[in-house]
Amino acid sequence: MGLEVEELVINLEEEFEMAIPDEVASVLTTPRKLIDRIAAHPDVANKRSRGYVEVTVWLAIENILGVRRQDFSDDSRFVQDMGAG
Repeated sequence: MGLEVEELVINLEEEFEMAIPDEVASVLTTPRKLIDRIAAHPDVANKRSRGYVEVTVWLAIENILGVRRQDFSDDSRFVQDMGAG
């Protein structure tokens, strides 16, 4: 996992007040996988809608990775497609 993706995960852990273990984070290679993992977390699911999670994750992706949402899909890969390092 590159530094930008690691920064993204840390940012989202703080935003949603949850932990994503490193071994789990390493397989969260697309926005969809990351959104699914966060939205399924019991503490998040009880407080936030899936739509809220999706918007928040994409805003973080745009901010941290410097990409535009409209240029990528939920299945775009962070490293291979978005150029995250």
